[in-house]
Amino acid sequence: MSGRGQKAVLPPSGWEPPARLVAAPTGCTVLFVEENGRRSKTYDFTPLPLSPELREWLAQAFARVTGPRSGAKRTGTADHYFQVVKRFAAVLAGAQPTPTVPRQVTAAHIAAFKLSAPAGSYHQQVAGLRTLLRQDGLLRPDVRRAVCEGRLPARPLPTVTAYTDVERQRILTAARGDIRRARDRVAAGRELLERYRRGEAPAGDQARLGAVLDVVDRTGDLPRHACGQIPDRLYHLGGVMTLMSMLCLTRLEAMAFAVLLVDLTGENFGTVIDWPAAHLRPDGGDGPVRVALVEETKPRRGPSREHMVLALEDLPASLGAVVETDRDHRLLRSPLRTYLLLVELGALARKHSGSTRAFTYLAAGGREKWSSKNHSFYVGQWAQGHGFPRAPARSGTAAADTPTLDGSGLSVSTQRLRQTALERRRHPIAHAPSTLNDYYLRRSPAVVEDSRAIVREALDAEVAKARLVQHVPVFSREFLERAGHDPAGAAAAMGVDEPTLKDILAGERDTVLASCTDHRNAPDTPPGDACEASFLTCLSCPNARALPHQLPIQVTAHDQIAALRADLDPAEWDHRFGEVSTRLADLLGHYGIQEREDARARARPEDHERVMALLTGRLDLR
Repeated sequence: MSGRGQKAVLPPSGWEPPARLVAAPTGCTVLFVEENGRRSKTYDFTPLPLSPELREWLAQAFARVTGPRSGAKRTGTADHYFQVVKRFAAVLAGAQPTPTVPRQVTAAHIAAFKLSAPAGSYHQQVAGLRTLLRQDGLLRPDVRRAVCEGRLPARPLPTVTAYTDVERQRILTAARGDIRRARDRVAAGRELLERYRRGEAPAGDQARLGAVLDVVDRTGDLPRHACGQIPDRLYHLGGVMTLMSMLCLTRLEAMAFAVLLVDLTGENFGTVIDWPAAHLRPDGGDGPVRVALVEETKPRRGPSREHMVLALEDLPASLGAVVETDRDHRLLRSPLRTYLLLVELGALARKHSGSTRAFTYLAAGGREKWSSKNHSFYVGQWAQGHGFPRAPARSGTAAADTPTLDGSGLSVSTQRLRQTALERRRHPIAHAPSTLNDYYLRRSPAVVEDSRAIVREALDAEVAKARLVQHVPVFSREFLERAGHDPAGAAAAMGVDEPTLKDILAGERDTVLASCTDHRNAPDTPPGDACEASFLTCLSCPNARALPHQLPIQVTAHDQIAALRADLDPAEWDHRFGEVSTRLADLLGHYGIQEREDARARARPEDHERVMALLTGRLDLR
């Protein structure tokens, strides 16, 4: 075992966490801090048009559902709960009389809130109110029951169409182009810096540029005058952004990495941009299977399952020779190599910003020079820079994640890129197989259509198989003529011996609807015993044979069974006659329309009587 580790870092003695809920006569606020500690936000309940008691009560409910042990991990979730609180406060303020304490809130107020919720966000509003109030001990029991009463309507799945191969390649080509240019620019800048430090940089602009890059690498800033201004000579060398970006990524180049990695891994955009730069190489970088283990978080999986370890693998060994001989072409097809390149190009930004995230870049202005903040609308800005139109925003979704095609061209959506990856792989990625099938694949029009085609083909095949197995052989008039001059061949074609063929042709082995080759060898009767099955089941027996002289009674039976359908309960008719009707229809299909009409005209009264006796069960009596 290894030696003793270091002691955990503890806060100073007497330290206490800051109070999240601050309720005072002058105001009421709740502090929310994201689980990763990167962002925080204070929500002010003071403007709510309610009494101080109700404001503090709602603030307590909000603090409870956004606490450290709750499911709210991001400020977006907290914003949603706060919007629900404000809508509920408006409903309470408009009631007559207006409640002043929690015990005065009634089921009528809950019903009014549900009625006020917009149709498009009804599910989210009511579900948010349930989360806020269902465990509140200050509400009366009947009000808590009203909060949880009724089943929420199922939210319709959004229609997300995957990119075609042409569309996907167009987007990825733009992303790979940006990444290659960033790689070459940073490599050239670092090479110039190394030459300057070795004293090999040519005199003139190259030497001055090397000196500037040396300052940037050491301090994270450009050389400045004592007053803080940038010397004019630096603008002649390219300006602030040009000089600073010679050693690190820009924000839009980081978005190009995000777009490419979403496609290569199939992970959510929000999960990818939070990847840390620290990773584990179990193979040491030299093993036969090159892989990097990266820790990622997905808060929607719940507190116990949100932390995961992702294995970023290199290309298969079969492509190893291609990678070595054509590095530039295959480099950005490997999730592992793309991630390692991202970590490498963001090293300077992490060194001077103190960030541990892989997606750290040079900010495009503002107070901070370096940033690791990433938003989905940055993808839209990157897309617009490459001529892709920004998709129209929809409620609750960033513009770049809207899965629509603009009329003027192709829009970029990380949501559609993930959908495309899932449809291509048909394998769960950071979710359960049921989520893949019931959500991601179910919402795809292409997958739904493919599934219908597969099910239709399978059902048609099974029906054809069933009809082939249970088909009653039908022998035509040509067969009868053959039996007259070649009885041995006709008997072999029917599968019986010659005496049995003679009896069948003479009608001595007729049942009601067909002929029987051997009534003492029935499927459901012991061998040697006479068949005890109903004559209605003859058409499902392998001993049944159909001949032309039986067509009139078969047509009569089919007509009588169809006539009974209007007089019987549908379930009863289907149970008693459904299978027989289907088999008769299949048997009659061997004859033409005119042949069936002629047989119907030739049917005798005795045929009708025998059919009625069969259908009423009188022929089954012994």
